[in-house]
Amino acid sequence: MGCGPSSGRQNPSTELKKSQSRTGAASSSSSSGGHKNINNNNSTNNNNNNSTSSGAKKTSSSSNKHHSTKKSKRSNSKKHRSPSPQPQLSENEISIKSAILIQKWYRRCEARLEARRRATWQIFTALEYAGEQDQLKLYDFFADVIRAMAEENGKTGGDNGRNSPLMSALSHYAKPSLMDSEGETVKKMLEDTSPGNVDVDRNYKGPVLSLPLDKPQVAKMIEAFKVNKVLHPKYVLMILHEARKIFKSMPSVSRISTSISNQLFQLFSFQITICGDLHGKFDDLCIILYKNGYPSVDNPYIFNGDFVDRGGQSIEVLCVLFALVIVDPMSIYLNRGNHEDHIMNLRYGFIKELSTKYKDLSTPITRLLEDVFSWLPIATIVDKDIFVVHGGISDQTEVSKLDKIPRHRFQSVLRPPVNKGMDSAEKENQAVSVDEWKQMLDIMWSDPKQNKGCWPNVFRGGGSYFGADITASFLEKHGFRLLVRSHECKFEGYEFSHNNTCLTVFSASNYYETGSNRGAYVKFIGKSKRRISFSIWLVRRTGNRLVEESAVKELKEKLSSFHTELQKEFENVDLEKSGNLPILKWSECVERITGLNLPWIALAPKVATLSDDGKFVNYKEDRKIAQVGGTHAQEKDIVESLYRHKSTLETLFRFMDKDNSGQVSMKEFIDACEVLGKYTKRPLQTDYIAQIAESIDFNKDGFIDLNELLEAFRLVDRPLLR
Repeated sequence: MGCGPSSGRQNPSTELKKSQSRTGAASSSSSSGGHKNINNNNSTNNNNNNSTSSGAKKTSSSSNKHHSTKKSKRSNSKKHRSPSPQPQLSENEISIKSAILIQKWYRRCEARLEARRRATWQIFTALEYAGEQDQLKLYDFFADVIRAMAEENGKTGGDNGRNSPLMSALSHYAKPSLMDSEGETVKKMLEDTSPGNVDVDRNYKGPVLSLPLDKPQVAKMIEAFKVNKVLHPKYVLMILHEARKIFKSMPSVSRISTSISNQLFQLFSFQITICGDLHGKFDDLCIILYKNGYPSVDNPYIFNGDFVDRGGQSIEVLCVLFALVIVDPMSIYLNRGNHEDHIMNLRYGFIKELSTKYKDLSTPITRLLEDVFSWLPIATIVDKDIFVVHGGISDQTEVSKLDKIPRHRFQSVLRPPVNKGMDSAEKENQAVSVDEWKQMLDIMWSDPKQNKGCWPNVFRGGGSYFGADITASFLEKHGFRLLVRSHECKFEGYEFSHNNTCLTVFSASNYYETGSNRGAYVKFIGKSKRRISFSIWLVRRTGNRLVEESAVKELKEKLSSFHTELQKEFENVDLEKSGNLPILKWSECVERITGLNLPWIALAPKVATLSDDGKFVNYKEDRKIAQVGGTHAQEKDIVESLYRHKSTLETLFRFMDKDNSGQVSMKEFIDACEVLGKYTKRPLQTDYIAQIAESIDFNKDGFIDLNELLEAFRLVDRPLLR
């Protein structure tokens, strides 16, 4: 699949020599053909003369003798014929032919690389969206569990496990927040998270902040973050409290007029910069501020959500953006993304980052962040012309409805506000309607598609897919010219769709792997905003082969977690029990079991063992199996189920770990695994779960460290049967 000599394609100079030799041979052949016609004519004349002088009748022997004489004359004529000179190519012709051959070789090379890049990209996106789909399914499962527990508790009048660590943690997220924005619960939370409750110790070497914040303090904070210094929790809480006051005073849909910059600064034209997902990539934020300058009245910004998760410096990105808002609220606007959600943070790394950096003090920071996220605006309109939202729209999206949504009541957008078990009276008393929840879900989770219409986004598990007709209808209805959104990683950092009426901007470079994609931001310049400038960058470069290998590695891990189910499926299809399957049948089996829509036929040589002719897959040669702790292969179904849902298991643990200590007890571990068994509809044997827990508890203190738990999940080589 490469582009070098190993790919079987010769270099252009070799092809040029072959081309010249073929040209010369063709000229020589043409010349020989001309001599041959002359000799044939001479022979014909001689035959006619001989026939006239000797009579019409000839015997068969004399005829044969005559033909042999003709052949002898032809051969003698060939011997005495001088070779025709080959045409000489001029230097210009050689240069042109060389350029054509090089161009063909380069285009074929680029086509092969592009095909490989697209396959790699498809692997990354399929695995990412499968994880998001699992997260949404998990939360739906949580809601069902809580409802079932409540119903059962009402029937029996007993506790029935409702006060278990998991149920206690889930009950906090069972329904939208219906409390008043300044009610007793909120006041208590604000008191508990006050910066005055935290003292700065003498050994602290990080940046020191004080109110009112200014740009020099923000600049010092950025420089400290560049050398991996951690901001003291006192200053983190201070920034969050001040930012909360500003976000709380803002409407759900922000409206910006860039004409202010032109009135105050005549040297600058109307302009605004829009940045996409950052996902904890502090390096990318530094590049944006370096290339485009700090936010100011004449240089306004919109950061379009997903500031946290996945990257390792999410809290640093958040502190810088919030500090810039505090310094100048009129120069920088933040939209909420689908990852500004506590439930998403539990799975995708932000809560883990806070626990690692701030230990026990991460609890008040986490509690305050949940509230601050709920106050972030959900969309921004620029000059009544450009609609900026994180995810997208649906056929039900209306700006007038978004304006009226009580956004702070959605600390998590993943859950419906109305439980399935509620009667009509209870539904009417709900302060948040299902329609409002769907509006929130669509603008944060939706994706554009080329097909017309609007339908559920089953790939992610939430939001909608919307076509070009939906975009055109929305823009026309509200008088907008362009929809700008983020939410999707793009190879170049941005992408136009829907006849250039929908623009996706993604600012986190190296999102999947180092070198996987570029980051970008877009700048709209001029009164009509018709002049668009893109800035693209890549923090670190790497070879395409490394990115491809990383994607294939992740895919192999995914397949290994389905090892037992795949083997059963292969054996059912392999009627002859030969251990070999045609690649097409193997591909159909893999897609059916994993649910991943990938080009499996092309990926087969990368993830499976093929026969010598490359037409069959030897499915019994796969030796990789999942293992948890010191377990053995006798309980493969349970081990693979735990391995396949390790991210879900981690989410369950972080729900129970309310004090963010990073440890859970043996009972909590067993409780979580039992819930996981119900979620996956595969009962897990309690005795065997206990054995796994003991093997993971390396120091035998009766507690399981979450980091040790995740390290205990691994792939091992299965011993070959002899």
